[in-house]
Amino acid sequence: MSAATEYCDREIAKCQDMIRGWPESEWRFNRLIIGWKRIKQQLQQPIEHDAKEAK
Repeated sequence: MSAATEYCDREIAKCQDMIRGWPESEWRFNRLIIGWKRIKQQLQQPIEHDAKEAK
């Protein structure tokens, strides 16, 4: 796993922790989580593409 995807995982975990602290703002944190997951997915696509080319 790359450093960038690990960073995304940490940010997702932070947002999940903040939901417990501020449940009234859960929808905001959920939007951030969706964004971080989307970024993580975009980061993983080139890695998978490069792995297929290497074979």
